[in-house]
Amino acid sequence: MNHQRLSGKVAVVTGGARGIGYGIAQKYISEGARVVIADILETGPEAAAALGKNAAFYPIDLRSRADIFTMADTLAGEYGHLDILVNCAGIALPVPTFKLTEEQIENVIAINMKAPLYCCQAVGHYMRRQGGGSIVNISSGNSRMINVGRTPYGITKGAVNLLTQQLGAEWAMYGIKVNAIAPGWIETEMVKRPLRNGFLDAKKILSVSPIGRFGRVEEIASLATFLACDESDYIVGQVIFADGGWSLGIMPDGLDFVREYDKEDDQ
Repeated sequence: MNHQRLSGKVAVVTGGARGIGYGIAQKYISEGARVVIADILETGPEAAAALGKNAAFYPIDLRSRADIFTMADTLAGEYGHLDILVNCAGIALPVPTFKLTEEQIENVIAINMKAPLYCCQAVGHYMRRQGGGSIVNISSGNSRMINVGRTPYGITKGAVNLLTQQLGAEWAMYGIKVNAIAPGWIETEMVKRPLRNGFLDAKKILSVSPIGRFGRVEEIASLATFLACDESDYIVGQVIFADGGWSLGIMPDGLDFVREYDKEDDQ
């Protein structure tokens, strides 16, 4: 018996050449899917090759709506069906709001907000034709918890949440299931680099985390697999915050009180 939950499925993962996207691609392949990594990075072919014969690379600049629709047409023609779309590509661009240029703002909007919508339109067209599919949008904990100096990032990830709700409600009638994951602080290079450089303080970050650690890419990939498979078919238009409790909003070092005073009574 085949226990692979995505057996026979074809998945398109934008931003799949590294980080969370790569982890999702890797997990999907282990669950029986064929995966197309859609990315602009030059390391894309190498990333796909490392995943084996069930992975392919499609080079694309997601700022181009025309290129996105061409990609969907090309892949649908090549594979015959498109079953899963993961919108993972994104850029953070930490810049104080007063310093932001129009070009910087437009770039973040193009990648983080417009591209997911266009990818949903383009790939969703084929999902509707074939009777259904699954879309997993990768949002961010910053859509709820404010990280100052990342205004365009937070705004666009909030837009991804609303896109998920909108399409979840609108496309369920076509058998297209749309949900989102909002990760917290995950151990990717995007987080590790500023930690090494001293721009982020691990102790401060973890002081507001009930779970007391950074998340792992594998944990997000497992959730993305659940949302893509049949087991989650009754979950529609939801944004799931996979953040170790960060979005609960506890005070910095707030757990110290419990550690100090919630000791077991003397026997």
